Amino acid sequence: MKAVFAAGSDNVGDELNEWIWPALLGDIQRDGVALLGIGTLLNEAFCRRLDSAERILVLGSGAGYGKPPTLDPRWRVHAVRGLRTARALGLDDDRAVADPAYLLASLDWRSARAHGEVVVVPHHRSLRYLDWQRVCAAAGLRFVSPLLPAADFMQAIAGARLVLSEAMHGAILADVARVPWQGFGFGGQFNQDKWLDWAQMFDLNLDIRHLPGFYDPARFSEGRPLRYHLGKVLKVSLSRAGLGREKWQRMTLPSFQVDRAEAALARQLGELARRPGMLSSAARLQLRVTQLYQRVDELRAELQAPPGKRLQGDGLAFLARA
Repeated sequence: MKAVFAAGSDNVGDELNEWIWPALLGDIQRDGVALLGIGTLLNEAFCRRLDSAERILVLGSGAGYGKPPTLDPRWRVHAVRGLRTARALGLDDDRAVADPAYLLASLDWRSARAHGEVVVVPHHRSLRYLDWQRVCAAAGLRFVSPLLPAADFMQAIAGARLVLSEAMHGAILADVARVPWQGFGFGGQFNQDKWLDWAQMFDLNLDIRHLPGFYDPARFSEGRPLRYHLGKVLKVSLSRAGLGREKWQRMTLPSFQVDRAEAALARQLGELARRPGMLSSAARLQLRVTQLYQRVDELRAELQAPPGKRLQGDGLAFLARA
């Protein structure tokens, strides 16, 4: 059995698949079986890579980034991320459970060294836009890259007093470690639907702060001529006037006054850091974690395997040795 995910991005949310599934399902050897776990994977474009799979098992994936796939008899959906995904795929509501990163909540995260800082986690696609380290330093905050090794990432998250995250799994992993968090969007690429898909399963009333997005032409598309960047501005203007493609409105635009734009972003992040953080309730967290492990055992039973054990022990040690 092979876990299929957005491999190669080094994004911690995607790479968690390489820790969780070998630990929970690694004793099961089945040829021709594909497992979809953590990630917004349930779209036609991604699922084309499953054409040769004899059986496709889904445990916690989300829909988004395109048209949902058509579920043929090879598919068995044990759980999806949330109700929005379940309904997009025409599934019964009981297939909606939680993002499977919450399986990590059965581990103990108290060994993380408390540094007490407010940390900022951009989306991995936003890293190329600007110098986040410089912006966070100007705001008196700590930049944490979503491309860090998982153990280092969780040490930074679990030791914080507040997490500001554009990356959904930055917020989810803060919730797992019981560290308050706030979500923010940066520019038009922010996918609020997947956040709502996750948050609704935990009765979280999201209050996402949407920050104006921009990119530094010296960093993004380095070497492109000025007309390339001006062309982006023109496309957005045309789209807003009803003369261009709708998707152009979501483009992130260049800033030709980068110092001023970065200073404004630092102020906005500083303001966000003064807001109270969010956390799911302990009761709702425990319910969803229990349900996820039940669905893991349901999947194991389908493959004629006995019930498995929960992930246990120190969380940082688990990620360091995996």
